[in-house]
Amino acid sequence: MGTGKRYNLPALRKAADSTYAAFRDIKRYISPGMNERQLAWRMGRLLEEHGSQKRAFPVIVAFGESAATPHHVPTSRRLQVGDMIKIDAGAVYNDMRGDVTRTYHLGKPSSTFANRYQAVLDAQRKAFPKFTAGRLGKEIDAVARKYLESKRMNTLFIHSLGHGVGRAIHQPPFITPSKSGMRPLQVGEVVTNEPGVYEEGWGGIRIEDMIEITKAGPQWMGEAPKTLRDITLPLS
Repeated sequence: MGTGKRYNLPALRKAADSTYAAFRDIKRYISPGMNERQLAWRMGRLLEEHGSQKRAFPVIVAFGESAATPHHVPTSRRLQVGDMIKIDAGAVYNDMRGDVTRTYHLGKPSSTFANRYQAVLDAQRKAFPKFTAGRLGKEIDAVARKYLESKRMNTLFIHSLGHGVGRAIHQPPFITPSKSGMRPLQVGEVVTNEPGVYEEGWGGIRIEDMIEITKAGPQWMGEAPKTLRDITLPLS
């Protein structure tokens, strides 16, 4: 399948717009005592309200230690003060898919969460300018991976940095250290930039955004707040 069939940029931009709009709204619906399934349902409704024709994939919501699983299936586990909240969701427009993740924290985060969150965010920012046409996915993955290694978190980064997203939720090019990462990026493709750290029994943090590869360089496809201050949810 050629690049043109995998990527319809006008439709992808609309899918991204709907996805980011839902993420900008979701924080006000998060409250202690709700369960993962309830928040996943709410996120799905927000995607629809902002123009999504269906869901790109089942909404992922994980509270606390459940966030250690990158693709956790929502359960009846209830939200408690001190929990991290990982949400991964995407809108669909004309068969093109969005894919964004945010990790929130209910109440004041621990120093461990704060340090790990900042490291993940910095890894994403450092990798961003490398998303240029002609560069190998493997080279881009290495930038984020080496940064997390400098923070002694490389063993906690257990998946690839990103992947193409369009007609399929995972498609070429792949931003990965494996053989699949030897394929160079091309103008007109859309990829994710999603570093993360995970520890069994503790939880996990992932920050995922969509990037359009243009002749002028990488362009973020939307905005949903993601600084540590932005993702810390007050108790009142």
